[in-house]
Amino acid sequence: MSAIEEYIQKLEEWDHKLFLNVYESKFSKRTQQLAKVISFFGSLNFWGLVWIIWFIYGYITKNYYLLVLFTGAFDQSIIIHLLIKYKFIRRNRPFITLKSKGVKRHDDYIRIPYLMSSSEAYSFPSGHVAFFLLFGCVFATYYNNFWILFTFIIFDVLIAISRIILGVHFPIDVIFGFLFGLVYAFLYLGLTCRYWVDFYYYIGPIISDIIHFWR
Repeated sequence: MSAIEEYIQKLEEWDHKLFLNVYESKFSKRTQQLAKVISFFGSLNFWGLVWIIWFIYGYITKNYYLLVLFTGAFDQSIIIHLLIKYKFIRRNRPFITLKSKGVKRHDDYIRIPYLMSSSEAYSFPSGHVAFFLLFGCVFATYYNNFWILFTFIIFDVLIAISRIILGVHFPIDVIFGFLFGLVYAFLYLGLTCRYWVDFYYYIGPIISDIIHFWR
């Protein structure tokens, strides 16, 4: 075994041990229901609702910039995220890896049975953590307000803990969720944002014309 492989093995052993310490703790058992609620705010279900709100807001005010900014950030980052999570890393979730130790998943509200063999089986990095931080960066940039980002970071820590409590992520998954969230935000806000904004403002009238045509 090479030095790198030995290091990775030790890191994984530490990761499993830390996960079990949190998952099996009395605190975890007492806060499991609260963890489900907190975890929801990092899910695609929640961000889908936010997208609808920004769409309605844009329709009423005719100001679609925040919607476009939000949509572009998601579209670019989800492509990168899916490639990392499902193509390159493909790390099984705790309730799969540590099933023999009694670990179960407890976020049943996002369970999609026919996808369990693929998408829901992988855990690295945490999408809940990464995208919550990404959107926090987007909103903080849009409103030019540091306290928005600070609030998102604090709540993101709670989401990270909730994901461990629910048996769906290891500590390393959520730690790298933070890192990838920052990387997604840097790539989008620092490099490609203007191209996505131009793209959506370009196709917006085209889509609108198509909708009116079919009416």
